[in-house]
Amino acid sequence: MNLDPRAKYLFLFAHYDDDVFISGTMRMLLRAGAQVHGAWVTGCDYFGQATKRQVELQRAADILGLDESARRRLGFPDMGLLNSLDKAADRVARLISDLSPATVFVTAYEGGHPDHDAVNFLAYEGCRRAGANPHLFEFPLYNGTGPWHHWKWRIGSFPPDGPEALHNCLDSDAVRCKYRMMRTYSSQWMYMLPARLASSRSKLLRLGEPFRPCPPDRDHSEPPHPGQLNYERWFCRWMKVTFRDFRDAVLRARS
Repeated sequence: MNLDPRAKYLFLFAHYDDDVFISGTMRMLLRAGAQVHGAWVTGCDYFGQATKRQVELQRAADILGLDESARRRLGFPDMGLLNSLDKAADRVARLISDLSPATVFVTAYEGGHPDHDAVNFLAYEGCRRAGANPHLFEFPLYNGTGPWHHWKWRIGSFPPDGPEALHNCLDSDAVRCKYRMMRTYSSQWMYMLPARLASSRSKLLRLGEPFRPCPPDRDHSEPPHPGQLNYERWFCRWMKVTFRDFRDAVLRARS
């Protein structure tokens, strides 16, 4: 990836900690002098930990070197974003209009978590409503297409058979930053631990963080991959969200 210090970048996340998965790239962009903005769409309040998680975000963003003025917390309901998708699309559209980023990075459409997929939709819909056409890239977090001996979890890489992944090789400073941010999000240890195990230093230096261009013809009313989605397998008992719920929310928001 070519780092352009003259460019402006917007990174869109669902939750406080999603940033970890692309934090090395953000760090390198900031060091190169690029204008980098981060927006977190939900308030991470589902388990009553909003205040604690805000503190973690503050510390992680400080480690990253992201200026307070470049942080946007939109505050939509955690795990309830589908019920606010139209309002959230308007808010993201205003953000894109205000910032006019040349490039937008967003959580991947991969069936891992409905909020992650919803924010991917918001990037598309926000650009459409804003009449903007930035370069749009997505980065993976986790999904349910992994091997059986990993309980079908795939962490930090895309589902197979999609568009080819690109990679941004990190340097030592970016790797250290990424690992420090992981430790800062201590309330999310159940995700940070496997993310750390999937991101060895040698792999990050040699291969880097994956991302790929978002297909311009993506249809969010179609599943991101064949088979059962991760959140239907693991989260549905308490989240009560299926892909049908996601699709219906998307169709309402883009009507």
